[in-house]
Amino acid sequence: MLTIVWQIGVVIAFSWIGEGIVSLTHVPIPGSIIGMILLFFGLQLGWIKLNWVEAGAALLLSEMMVFFIPSVVGFMQYSWMFGIKGLVILFIVVSGTALMMMATGVISERLLERQGGEARRWYPKYFL
Repeated sequence: MLTIVWQIGVVIAFSWIGEGIVSLTHVPIPGSIIGMILLFFGLQLGWIKLNWVEAGAALLLSEMMVFFIPSVVGFMQYSWMFGIKGLVILFIVVSGTALMMMATGVISERLLERQGGEARRWYPKYFL
């Protein structure tokens, strides 16, 4: 248990480092994103071992829905979004999600085919 707390602390530390970089440089990118990019490069370059963050990151990912509860509760303050504008927002979110899912599937199949595997196509070959 203490190991997971330590690993979550490492992930949070990188997020704080990213926030510090944003406050110093005023880059228009969220600090948490910069922190995760730094963590990614640290892992790729071998400065950080995967087992230093793996279990903690897996726990955070498995409990991700808990982190969205404050956002949903805050959304309730904006009742105007539940009208026509809400339908437009819902359409954008659903269509964006569907496009990302399709793109992920197509890219995954292409990578699998490139590696010599057999991909099961759900779309015609002339699609892309």
